Amino acid sequence: MGLGVGVFEMTNAADSWDAVFDGPMTSFGLYLEVGLARRWLATLAADWGTADGEQVLLTDPPQPTGVDVSLDYEPIHLTLGWVAWARERWRLHLGLGPTVVRWSEAAGPRSRSATDYGGHALVGLRREVGRFSLGGDLRWSAIPDAVGDGGVSEYFGEDDIGGLGLTLLGAYRLR
Repeated sequence: MGLGVGVFEMTNAADSWDAVFDGPMTSFGLYLEVGLARRWLATLAADWGTADGEQVLLTDPPQPTGVDVSLDYEPIHLTLGWVAWARERWRLHLGLGPTVVRWSEAAGPRSRSATDYGGHALVGLRREVGRFSLGGDLRWSAIPDAVGDGGVSEYFGEDDIGGLGLTLLGAYRLR
């Protein structure tokens, strides 16, 4: 069981993201990992991230309007992983699985929210120190058909709110 802090960049909708938000999103998360067999594991990860930006006027290029935009982004990832390499106290694992994202966006008096589904793939590295584990995950996710009807995402022709995330983890092994 562990805690994580990370950064997420919505690379699958990079033009939309860059037009509205300034830089990557910081995220915080909880992680539960269970060993299934000698080289297999399952992980449940829940992250919470927020981003603040500014609504844009759809011109070429899009222009800021002065209307604040906030985004809450809450993905849950279920990963089936395989330990690709283990030596002494180090472990490298690969994984993939489904992702569910609950998100909400508020821009001035308007707001919208949804729950969307997709998948992810990751590579993770861990170092065990006694009952503690330190490491990180590099995760790419795809959440297709989540946006793209109206607004800046339609302007750029983007509909996938997935992307690339890097999470640093600290965990405590229960047994």
